[in-house]
Amino acid sequence: MPGRFAAAKQAGATDDEISETLYYAMRGAARAAWSTIKVIPGVEDLNKEWKTTYERERGT
Repeated sequence: MPGRFAAAKQAGATDDEISETLYYAMRGAARAAWSTIKVIPGVEDLNKEWKTTYERERGT
């Protein structure tokens, strides 16, 4: 993957454009992963529990 960034940089892409592209790629990968694991029975409830615990510990 570093080669792709170097190629994009050489082609004239700005750091902001590369960052935005990386952000959307990572977001798409996360959504695909969640779509795959959310079919596991009980995983959504477990996710809500973890989120609640995380938010409580962070104070948000």
